[in-house]
Amino acid sequence: MNDERPEYKEAPKQKPISISLLSLHTHWITADAIKERMRFNVGGVEGQVPTELEDLGQEMSKMQTMVVFYALFYVVIEGYRELKLKDDTVDALLSKNDYEDRLRRFRNAVFHYQKYPFDKRLIEFLDAKDSEHWIRQLYAAFTRFFLRELPIRESLERLNKGESLREAMGEYAK
Repeated sequence: MNDERPEYKEAPKQKPISISLLSLHTHWITADAIKERMRFNVGGVEGQVPTELEDLGQEMSKMQTMVVFYALFYVVIEGYRELKLKDDTVDALLSKNDYEDRLRRFRNAVFHYQKYPFDKRLIEFLDAKDSEHWIRQLYAAFTRFFLRELPIRESLERLNKGESLREAMGEYAK
């Protein structure tokens, strides 16, 4: 038997994936789902209210969706820190300015009842110079991080070939 033939070579082993990393990715998926929701208008009032009021309602809905996305995205940062994960780009962005701490306070203002609707912790993050650019860059960095660390593309390819979710996820679906 010729051990040099490709069919006899052992397939490269995929590095083990921790359940904690999969859990963190689930939090990222939740934040991502909310982020994607910002692109769509809310339905149900067309023609029932003046156009200007409808437009204002659509913009307010998108703004509140963005607020929830930012707060959920902080959970990803929190998990990344807790798991002591490393990525040069993510780490550089997290150390930039005091955005991370501002975003933590922002998250707290969103997910804890506030008597005043425009809590200063919301404003201090939103008004921070370039905070919207920072969060976009960080989101993109986490996207690349998860694509590198998890078999996302491979699993999607297997799903597209007709495999079941359990088959596509392999050992991780058990």
